[in-house]
Amino acid sequence: MDNADFLPTNVAECHRLLMAAYQQSVQLQQYTEDAEQQVAKSEQRVAELNRVLDATLASFQELQQEHASTLEELAWYKRWVHGRRRERIIEGEGQLHLFDLTPPVHTEVPVPAKESRQQIVRPIRRRELDLSCLPHHRHELDLSPSEKTCDCCGRAKDRIGEDVTRILEHVPSQLEVHEHVRPKYACRYCKDGVSSPPPPERPIARGIAGPGLIAQIVVSKFGDHLPLYRQEDIFVRHGLHISRSTLCDWVSAAAQLLEPLYELQRQLVLQSAVMWTDDTPVKVLTGGEEGSRQGRFWTYIGDSTHPYSVYDFTMSRGRDGPQRFLENFRGYLHADAYAGYDAIFLGSDSEIVEVACWAHARRKFFDARKNYPREAHQVLEWIGQLYDIEDRARDLSAEARCELRCAEANPVLDQLGAYLAQLASTLLPKSALAKAITYTRNQWDALRRYTTDGRLTIDNNTSERTLRHQAIGRKNWLFLGSKNAGPRAAVLSTVLAGAKRHRIEPWGYVRELLMRLHADDTRLEEMLPDHWATAHSESVLTHRLNESRAKAAAKRDRRQRRRIQTHRVR
Repeated sequence: MDNADFLPTNVAECHRLLMAAYQQSVQLQQYTEDAEQQVAKSEQRVAELNRVLDATLASFQELQQEHASTLEELAWYKRWVHGRRRERIIEGEGQLHLFDLTPPVHTEVPVPAKESRQQIVRPIRRRELDLSCLPHHRHELDLSPSEKTCDCCGRAKDRIGEDVTRILEHVPSQLEVHEHVRPKYACRYCKDGVSSPPPPERPIARGIAGPGLIAQIVVSKFGDHLPLYRQEDIFVRHGLHISRSTLCDWVSAAAQLLEPLYELQRQLVLQSAVMWTDDTPVKVLTGGEEGSRQGRFWTYIGDSTHPYSVYDFTMSRGRDGPQRFLENFRGYLHADAYAGYDAIFLGSDSEIVEVACWAHARRKFFDARKNYPREAHQVLEWIGQLYDIEDRARDLSAEARCELRCAEANPVLDQLGAYLAQLASTLLPKSALAKAITYTRNQWDALRRYTTDGRLTIDNNTSERTLRHQAIGRKNWLFLGSKNAGPRAAVLSTVLAGAKRHRIEPWGYVRELLMRLHADDTRLEEMLPDHWATAHSESVLTHRLNESRAKAAAKRDRRQRRRIQTHRVR
């Protein structure tokens, strides 16, 4: 107010007005503080709601990814249980190669005349069995004297020929007891001692089992996958009960005899320039509270100059097992993406070079084709082109094979790598296709390495096929009886794997090995499967060789026809 007349002159009234103004200011300040607190609480609440919303959105996205991943896993298990195990894509007529992919430029590489496919002799399948190699027993079936008299004139009938009916019969194997009688001689007058011939050689000293019986047990267990309890029943049918504990002792003694040959093959495999390896689990009974553990069989396959397949056994899948086995190895190592190999590659100062497997990479894209059909099939098409190139390079020399890969496979790999990099940023991280891309890109350098050397292979299927024998056996004998049984099984499996690789009749091979090693024969090189097969050509089984050659030729013909149809469509 500008007019001072309105101001009170009474001191009490002034005090009242001042007190009212003060209380009003205090209330206003209180209201301001309360409003600021409400605003702060509101802002805090909004921030909390935003945080919860972000967490909910992230959780929802994670649940979406897990749901999609679970559906993919469910589809995979359904296919594993009810579908076909073979990873094959059947293309319908008129639906060849729907993707606009640039076909690889075919390079003319001369094929040596002796390796030409046109000169492969395909075996002719015969309907009749070749019985000439079997013993023949002649049974004369004749008429009675009255039937050999003519009913018309009463004269005797003349024999004008014969009809031969062949019947293939089975005579069960049997156990025999061979008594070796050794006369003893002594001088009645001098009495200077007794002379007698030496006892017969046996694989187990002072044992009753002969070499043929032990060879039969070993081949049946590790070649034909017959557990010892089944062999026990078979021997009972033959008339003699041999307990399983006795059979186990004989198997253990055979493994001990064959161990020097096993060690020689292990040393030779480590001298290979290229090696293939893989592992498979096996249950091992340990007893006590633990009951059982999961052990591992590892296979190590040498190259063509060291053609041996060696098994190793460990009680775990730790890297110590392969690291110990590969301590003296230097060269290329074909393996899967098991993390235990990484330390071996890094600790070798680049002397052990990793070569990854395209079959493993392809399998992941094959499993992802249901949810991502176009992307997965496009990658599978490029991988199919890589395998088509390998099919044409199979009969070439290592140098020519390397030239063909550099000319045709590298451009396909460049396109595939660029496409995977493009897809990587557009997929859910937990999807099957994203996992396949991540696996492939993490292994990319190792996956491309096979193009740098013609001795290398595009995949690790060599070791996969070798370990298949262990998988078949595991379904029959189910477990190993103790920790000590693992190394023994590795020795015997190595011997049988060598016989199978070189197509040797296993019983005769194992029988001779047992006798020679029992006699401390030091000529171990002659006992190696490749050397033994060369010296005993009559014991090499050719029926599997002819069958595999016929299947390989038919497979190459199918692929060749598919390539021709593909080029016509394009």
